[in-house]
Amino acid sequence: MALNAKRILVVALGVVAVALALPGYASASYGWPLKPFNRAHPVRGQLNDPRNNDLTFDSASSRSFHQGLDISAPDGTAVYAVAPGRVHYKDPTALAVRGKNDAVIFGYWHIVPAVRDHEIVKLHQLLGYINVGYGHVHFAEKRNRWFVNPLRRGGLTPYTDTTPPTINSISYYDGAYHDLSDTTLSGAVRITVNAYDTPQLVSNWPLAVVTPAWIGWQLFNADGQEIETGDWDFRYVLCPLNPTDVFAPGTRKNGSHTVASYNYWIGTDWDTNLIPDGKHWQIGGPEWLTTLVPNGTYRLVVTVADTRGNESTKTVSFTVANEPATSNPA
Repeated sequence: MALNAKRILVVALGVVAVALALPGYASASYGWPLKPFNRAHPVRGQLNDPRNNDLTFDSASSRSFHQGLDISAPDGTAVYAVAPGRVHYKDPTALAVRGKNDAVIFGYWHIVPAVRDHEIVKLHQLLGYINVGYGHVHFAEKRNRWFVNPLRRGGLTPYTDTTPPTINSISYYDGAYHDLSDTTLSGAVRITVNAYDTPQLVSNWPLAVVTPAWIGWQLFNADGQEIETGDWDFRYVLCPLNPTDVFAPGTRKNGSHTVASYNYWIGTDWDTNLIPDGKHWQIGGPEWLTTLVPNGTYRLVVTVADTRGNESTKTVSFTVANEPATSNPA
């Protein structure tokens, strides 16, 4: 279905770069909260995965980014402190261990505590046991009030990832998804990418996939000139944006018997239509300027990566063909 007949679409290929920097903690490494401490354990959920209270992101009334890792283990598995500190109960099945001056906080959720509220604990002290029905401990790290990515380099160790993320498709969206490759676009459009990362170790949810840590895009014109670039950067800290500005309709999270699907908007609103000079009407009709993305052929390059730099890239070409603007009679 040609997009020329679909003038009601919303957005885009603009640039919204999420500039997120980890404030000086790259070397603050620590072991795992499960035994053995010096061996990686399966992870079935990562920082900045989508979380929602309905089947899909767009149908939900509550939407957020996941604030930590879901580390898989059988119910009843012992959970230990990755660093010393003072215990603070968040609720009966979740606690935080706060380091000196509360600058560093580690959270452990979905456990039956074996320590008292406000108790001082040592490194590798038993904190509790994974609660029945959860099959994982939610592990979070907060530094200077920022949730940070435990899987960043220099964080949770050892951790190895050798599998590149996967790009399923690059599409335009008009209430349904359509392959962008070799399509003719006009008017206002929204571009999306569906991508995921496969965890290095298989968890007790074997179908679980996670979000890529980085998604970047470049738009080139027919002359090979880069005219747009942008990225979503989830490598270091919890994304501060509205999740609906990042995740496109149809996005769903992992389930025990379902595989997640992650649709991402590529940039912000981007309109290929002609626009009036000064955004006002002149006698005899509007005086039109050049389009933001003029008619022609374009090449979009999308790259996804994980925290260890494994990358996948997909390139699609498409055409912009707006109808000539007509002026109102004087």
